[in-house]
This record gives sequence, C-alpha cells and structure tokens, in this order.
Amino acid sequence: MIEILKRVHEADIGNDILKEDFDENNSDDEDCVLDSDDEQELVDLESRLQNVNFEDPNELWSALSDTEKQEFEALLKNGEAEKLLPKWIPWWTHRIERKLILSVEEDIMDVYKDLKYPILIDVPLFSELQKASPYVYFNMTNVIYAYAYTALYYIGDYLNCAEDAASVFLIVCANMRNNEIFKDIDSAIESVVTNIKSVDWLPQNQECLAALRDAGALILQGPGVEMKTLYISAALSELHRLLTIAKKEISTHKNAKSNQEFTKRFPHRRDNDINLSRKNIILCLKKLEYYLSWVKNYGTEIV
Repeated sequence: MIEILKRVHEADIGNDILKEDFDENNSDDEDCVLDSDDEQELVDLESRLQNVNFEDPNELWSALSDTEKQEFEALLKNGEAEKLLPKWIPWWTHRIERKLILSVEEDIMDVYKDLKYPILIDVPLFSELQKASPYVYFNMTNVIYAYAYTALYYIGDYLNCAEDAASVFLIVCANMRNNEIFKDIDSAIESVVTNIKSVDWLPQNQECLAALRDAGALILQGPGVEMKTLYISAALSELHRLLTIAKKEISTHKNAKSNQEFTKRFPHRRDNDINLSRKNIILCLKKLEYYLSWVKNYGTEIV
C-alpha cells in the first residue's frame, strides 16, 4: 500500500512540473507552494506509518488521509494496483533435466541441492498406512490442485493472509472440506474446477483454469524423476503451515478489539458454508500429516 501511494504522489508531482513547463500561467509562487506541499505529504506519509502494525489492515487504513484512501480505492477499481505487485515465480516450476551421460565422479542427486522449495515437514510413518485406501493418491491429488489454485490466487503470499487463504482452499478442496473420496485423477481435478466455478468472486476464466491445471501437474511431476514426490511433500507442508497460522489467527481475532473501518469497507469474501473453526482445522492438519506420511512411505511406488 505504501508503494502504491508513493507512486501516486510522485506521479502527481511529475504532472505538476510538466504542467508548469507548458503553461506560463502556472509558474507563480502559489503553484510552487503546491509542489512543496506534495513533497511534504510524501514525507508525512512515511512518518505516519512508522509505528503502524502492517499486519492489521484496519490500523493501517486509519493512518491514511482521506485523499490517500480515495487514491488507493481508485487504483483498485481501475486495475492499476495489480501492476505494482511483484512478479512471483512459483517454486514448482523449477525442473531438473536428467543427463544422459554422467561422469564417474558425478552424483545425479547433487543437481537437486540448489533447488529452492518450501521446507518439508517431517512426520513419522503411521501404523495406519498398512490399511491405506487405494484412493489415497487421488484424494491427495484433489488437495494438491486446491493448494495450487490458492497459491496462484494469492500470488504466493497466502501465509500473510492465512485465514482468508485457508477459507479459499477449503472452498475448492472437497476432500478436506467434507472428506469426499475420489476414485481417479480426472474426477479429483474436475472437482476443484467445479468448486471454483461455483463461487462467483473466484477467478475462473480459461487462463486461470489453464494455469491451475499446469501448476497441479507440475507439482505432481516433481522436479525430476529421482525426486518425483518432492514437490508433493512441499505443497502438503505449505498447506500444513497455512492452516496452522490460520488457526492462530482465528484465536487472535476472537480477542481483538479495534477499529474495523477497513474490514467493513473491503469485506472478506468468504463462503458462509465453510467451517473455519479451530476444531475443523485441526482435523485437516491431521489429514495432511497422514498424506505426508503416506508419500514418505509409498512415494517410490507412485507412477
């Protein structure tokens, strides 16, 4: 938000300077004072935001002037705000091409050391794995594609808005939301697509759905044949982190009492049917741990 407002102010100052160059009527002392005021307003903005908690949008919103609020809303409405967002390259897009010929000194696993992906959560091998359903992989596929959509929707920044992101994830993930069982990959993937299309505020054009399919496929493929399940474990680990943070946020919000102006003006777009309670999240976390353990035990058998 700070970056957006700074650019708006700087653009206004630049426009004033250009206007002075081409309009002799605007070269008097009064206009010089206006330029000075614009620059001072930029400094004041930084000063006002020094002690603001950036994790609380209501507190940040309260620190802005009426003009800054109007500028911010205008950027949202005309789509200019999206252009200021940093470019995000998903970690699952990095692939390792297998060499046809290796020297005696080379170890194929060495090429995976430079990969950057989320830290894996280590779980024990559960005894229940002996009775694992033959549909575990398909159910897990539903979870992976739902994660991929959530990550793309938040441009990789889902951990910084965990409660909202967890809600989106559960909206599109039938396996986690109501324990739906899938008996093949196609139905697991199409369930995610169908759930996305059932919510009018979720992006669902062809470009978004194509990106979702590509992302899910890349996560399931992994970075290379020797580490095929690495990205699956990474995605499940990220979901575990997401839901853990969301659980903490829910507890924090119950006790929080603050000005809710921003929240009311920009309401969270959540599905009313989603049970984002601590109890439900804990059950989801247990299921994610089971999937992580399953991948750890049966990963080499995944085709």
